Amino acid sequence: MDNSVYENYKRAGKIAADARDFGVTLLKPSARLLDVATMVETRITDSGAGLAFPVNIALNTLAAHYSPRHDDSLVFQKGDVVKLDVGAHIDGYIADTAVTVELETHRFDNMIRASDEALKKV
Repeated sequence: MDNSVYENYKRAGKIAADARDFGVTLLKPSARLLDVATMVETRITDSGAGLAFPVNIALNTLAAHYSPRHDDSLVFQKGDVVKLDVGAHIDGYIADTAVTVELETHRFDNMIRASDEALKKV
């Protein structure tokens, strides 16, 4: 891989990670999924990257790949398990990152921590 390709992947990864971390700060009961997705996507594009795919926000038993539509009125609830999946690209070189959080009740902390630890070991 030449250096410019590597740098594009690296930059896309940094932007995607920043957008993911920013998105986590927005995950609160009564916040609209659409508003969070829009703000995270804006964070990516304002950073100079393109969207690799629409921001995905999956709740509870939905495993993945839900993107709020323009008329979506869903809001987060206390106790929701939220999967936030974010992707950015620089000149077509894609970085994809995701995180799972639980809103305020801490009922699933052990499960989320175990999943994070397993991922780090792979």
